[in-house]
Amino acid sequence: MNVEQTKIRTLILILSVLFASLFIGYFFLKFQIKTLINNSIQNQYKSVQQIFSMSVKNENLIFDLELQKIIALPGLSKALLEQNPQEIDRIVSESYARLKVTYPHCEMLTFYSNHGITLYRAHNPQIHGDKVNHQRKIITDTYKFKKSLSGFEIGELGINYYMTQPLFYEDKYIGSVEAKLSPVYFINRLKTHFNIQAGLILKHASLDAMSNPLVVNVDSTYSLMSSDEKLKSFFLANNKVNKNLFFTNEPLIVKSDIALLNHSKETVAHLMVGFETKKMIQETNLVIYKLFGLMLIVILISIYILHRGFEKILYFFTQRLFTDTLTGLKNRLSLNKLLEQNKNHILILSDIKDFSIINEFYGVKVGNEVLKKVALEFNKFAHKHGFSAFHIGGDEYALYKVEEFFDAEQYNDILESLHHDINKLQIHIDDLFDTIRVDINSGIVFDAIDSLEKAQMALKKTKASSASYLAYTKQVDTKERSEDLLQMRHSIRYALEHKNVVPFFQPITNAQGETTKYESLIRIVEFKNGIKEVLGPDSFLEIAKQNGFYVEIANRMIVSSLSFFKNKSEKISININPSDLFNISITDTLIKNIKNFDIPKNIVIEITEQESIEDFERLVHAIKMLRHLGVLIAIDDFGSGYANYAHILAIKPDYLKIDGSLIKNILTDADSRILVKSIVSFAKELAIITIAEYVENEDIYKILREYGVDEYQGYYFGKPQNLIEGET
Repeated sequence: MNVEQTKIRTLILILSVLFASLFIGYFFLKFQIKTLINNSIQNQYKSVQQIFSMSVKNENLIFDLELQKIIALPGLSKALLEQNPQEIDRIVSESYARLKVTYPHCEMLTFYSNHGITLYRAHNPQIHGDKVNHQRKIITDTYKFKKSLSGFEIGELGINYYMTQPLFYEDKYIGSVEAKLSPVYFINRLKTHFNIQAGLILKHASLDAMSNPLVVNVDSTYSLMSSDEKLKSFFLANNKVNKNLFFTNEPLIVKSDIALLNHSKETVAHLMVGFETKKMIQETNLVIYKLFGLMLIVILISIYILHRGFEKILYFFTQRLFTDTLTGLKNRLSLNKLLEQNKNHILILSDIKDFSIINEFYGVKVGNEVLKKVALEFNKFAHKHGFSAFHIGGDEYALYKVEEFFDAEQYNDILESLHHDINKLQIHIDDLFDTIRVDINSGIVFDAIDSLEKAQMALKKTKASSASYLAYTKQVDTKERSEDLLQMRHSIRYALEHKNVVPFFQPITNAQGETTKYESLIRIVEFKNGIKEVLGPDSFLEIAKQNGFYVEIANRMIVSSLSFFKNKSEKISININPSDLFNISITDTLIKNIKNFDIPKNIVIEITEQESIEDFERLVHAIKMLRHLGVLIAIDDFGSGYANYAHILAIKPDYLKIDGSLIKNILTDADSRILVKSIVSFAKELAIITIAEYVENEDIYKILREYGVDEYQGYYFGKPQNLIEGET
């Protein structure tokens, strides 16, 4: 074999190896790209699942609070008891109008009687009083269990999300209120974060699919509704439903195992999500063909260049996967990868104010140009301040920076600079006469965990306030506040069940420092990890009122306080709100225990309320009834609120308790001293005993004694004590 033949054979061998390597590399690269795409879709789908579940949970918490506000409206329970739709309309209409402004996706608010009869529809008040009997499961179960329920439910017109709240009048179940949200709202929220197609899958047995034009019959068992056109076309072409597999050989990658649960935790439908892949695959294939043609030429020149070129190709496609094609910035996937590292970082999330108006007025093409111009400004700002810039979807941008320490003042200046740079940006578009200027909202968070979610909370809060940017705090964390509310409700219920709602007693002394009476003060005693904690009324009483626990708490305080002091020589002073005297259960308990008390004149009823009283004559009548039983009357917080001089002349109390804000400031505030002197002089003219609260030190005590105050209460004479158990 001569040299020429050897060269030819060597050349053939080299070319064979090169072509074989190229062929293998081509299919390996396609496999890698396909794997990256599928993994990306899988990760996006997990995010869709989490955000959908979180969205349903958060909306349920929000509307649970909104419904509680509505059922707490004065007179609503009585109007529902009397089945008076006109009165319900008068009470509810304004609150419902405000609710619709804040939450336009709330499509329905309906009130039912205790037998499930429709009494009033706030969303359509012209037909209030319609008494068609409903047999819907969530309504009948609300009547049956008398508790709040929520979940998806299928009706004649499709599937919706419903929430109910029971209503009570004097501890008697009188009906319920129901709100409805369209599932399209939850689907649209997903679309603000993801480029997806979505629809709802349900069985034919759940819905008369043949009569509903919004429904597509997928096969003999399932129907698809509330879906996007591409997803609908996909299923008309494939005629199949599979909740467990991805359809990877289709223009869409589809999965449908997100369950929609009813109030009984039963699956009534599934959310189906489709991710478009056709364009991505076509673009990827086109680039692969071009690059491998070029690579073939490069490989024939040098094996080294082949090796380097292959690395660059992989890098190129990886960059395409993590880059936003419109703006050239890094995309949401790229940001998620950084967030997964769980390093302490600063995350600023911004969106363009009223961007939808730009799209609607100028068109999507101009809107895209605006997004690109704003992206350039964000990228410039990021380089200047050491951030990485991202366009994470729609009109949302993010700035990310690893940071171990957070200087609030520094980042306030940075946000001011960011907003100033964007605000001064003048956007000129070809063929457009107008110069477009934009402004942004921003939320900032310093954290390693769930920072994107927290930044979104802060951003959402800015839209409900006058601020252009806010930092994430517990005050803007609606999820955490809702969890705190639920925890306090649990603590109150637990305390009532285990008799941990107890009275603490604070001494009240005369001018010589001798204890003449005790005031009963409500407390909750609880144990966390073996550590005793005493909760004051400010932390739980308002929540107790909103959740139906207040009457039971008030009754227990009356019984415990009067029982303990029944045979004692000191007087006992208990706090009663004017509204308590209008509550039959509380007044019955109060009268019964007064009659069982050995010396009724040792009972002092403190009327405590700092807001105006609508029915003062009714209050005077209730006080006269108490005097007839032999008890003494005190007016609390005199000098503020409703307790003016004219009312005192009408009530003629035995005691006046001077408002604590006057006592606290008496050493430093001349006006407070003038008011206290006036109150003492006024009381002495009417032979009313004066009591000063918040006597914290000897200096306050001396000046009050000089003014002629009769009795004193405060830490200077003694803190509230748990006398029943002998604890402080």
